Amino acid sequence: MQDPSPSPAAALGFDDIYRDARVHSPALAWNYAAKGWFRRGETSVLYGPSNCGKSALVCHLGNCIVTGGPFFGAPVRQGVVVHVGAEAPESVLDRMQAFRLSDNPEALPYIVRMQPVVLSAPDAVGKFVTELERLRHNLGQPIILIVFDTLARSLGTADENCASTMTGIADTAGRIARQLDAHVMLVHHTGKDAKQGGRGSSALRGAVDTEISLWPTRGTVVRVVHEKQRTMRKGEARFFETRSFVLGQDEDGDDRTTVMAVDGSSPPEKEVDGSGPPDKENANNRGAVSKYDTAVLTALHIRRLNSARGNDPFKPRDILESVPPEIFGSMSDENRMNTIRRVLARLAEQKPPVVEKSGQDWRLSTEAAPT
Repeated sequence: MQDPSPSPAAALGFDDIYRDARVHSPALAWNYAAKGWFRRGETSVLYGPSNCGKSALVCHLGNCIVTGGPFFGAPVRQGVVVHVGAEAPESVLDRMQAFRLSDNPEALPYIVRMQPVVLSAPDAVGKFVTELERLRHNLGQPIILIVFDTLARSLGTADENCASTMTGIADTAGRIARQLDAHVMLVHHTGKDAKQGGRGSSALRGAVDTEISLWPTRGTVVRVVHEKQRTMRKGEARFFETRSFVLGQDEDGDDRTTVMAVDGSSPPEKEVDGSGPPDKENANNRGAVSKYDTAVLTALHIRRLNSARGNDPFKPRDILESVPPEIFGSMSDENRMNTIRRVLARLAEQKPPVVEKSGQDWRLSTEAAPT
């Protein structure tokens, strides 16, 4: 009797260098830090111009993780945060006071490292990883998020304009992320032309898993954009507001304040022109109906008249494909989709609503017909 044929995997004759897709079982768990935003074992760069709320948003994310609260409505994995305050560690400690962690018995430690870690120095990185492994052991909790704030202050003498150097920095961040099973975030500045992305070599963008940009708008509202998601679907733009928090009074009796980020803000009625990704939907004033509203309402009305699909759920893409493309001019496909989503959201908030959410899809509302 002949021996049975070897399994497809064993027949390759290698351990794990080559693997056969026929016998692969996908890992279905996201292993996220914040679902839809940041995964553990991966890296990100969060960039924006100076004083746009980068550190405030990072502290808000960190607060969500140590308390287990949602980040822009997304679930998080509760755990420890390590924030390398390479630029202003005392400021990070001040910002975290706005969340009153000391009054929350459920909050896990938010650790601020008071000295930078030079990511281009292997010995310094090795020492840092050893510190974190000891912290993890002593605290008895997983480290979920590691932040280098800012990247420029974590480079040492390395040249941020050198492609190979920045790829190496991203690789180092990736090794830290995988070894600690944490998400590693690099906080970065924009260059002279903010629309060109983060400062220095663009190789950094290609090497990290996720890229998030911040764009100041009118007033205190900041737009958060998913520029890149390697393993997850890119989400819609979100908004947060920067607010002042009084820490106490100084020696003269004047308020000492810091800045905190509050998510869930609505887009301002008109964003600052030229400060961020172009938003062509500039007729978004309360009470006004833009050409985009009219186009979407027309598409919905036609859909309602078509009894074969009038009650079926639909996606924003279905509506986009029903709208004449000349309505959008030279607008990118992503901005067209964002425009459709914003119009649908407005129509859902009307009294009575024109459409309503149905899971990840939309449906025509039974309360009113579009006109």
